[in-house]
Amino acid sequence: MQLEVQEMRQVFIDSAVRVVARDGMEKTTTKAIASEAKLNEAYIYKCFSGKDDLLSAALHMEDVNFANLLQKTLPIMHMPGLSWKERAYILWKKSWDLILSKPADCIFYIRYYYSASCRAHAYETHLACFQPLIEKASKSFKPGTYMDMLIHQIFSTMLFFASRVMNGELENSEETTQWAFEQIYSFVVPNVRAEVLEEEDK
Repeated sequence: MQLEVQEMRQVFIDSAVRVVARDGMEKTTTKAIASEAKLNEAYIYKCFSGKDDLLSAALHMEDVNFANLLQKTLPIMHMPGLSWKERAYILWKKSWDLILSKPADCIFYIRYYYSASCRAHAYETHLACFQPLIEKASKSFKPGTYMDMLIHQIFSTMLFFASRVMNGELENSEETTQWAFEQIYSFVVPNVRAEVLEEEDK
């Protein structure tokens, strides 16, 4: 039975992502999610306490997937023979490619992340998901750098450019990828320790 509940949870999470991406937050109801999942609406309450709990779980799934990618890709920042900027670009491109490879997930994330529901029900869990990575990355930054704010700025800028690609204002091209990276790099690099920027691992 427990496996069935876990499977059902995932079906509802995937359905919630699609409904938010297609119809927007205002039209996302438990009825709409259940209809998308082709399951009885009552089953949502076997898996979640309600819609807010379900949407929070969907965001957490996206966060975990992204954090896992970053965790696997972060060793690139110690790749021999490349400048810090070249390493950072590889890390950025891996992240950017993942975001744009799943349009519905990306649109869901943008719509939910900036909603009042996210602030009320999911934001603390969101921050906690990335805290280990923030602590690891902070060693490369100058003392006194407000890491939480810097990461939020990176995240918001990434979502800003992703939303422009999703709505067709920007082409999903190498030029856009480079342009978005340069915008983020411009406010990140002043906070990086000088010896880190100068270092090239032998």
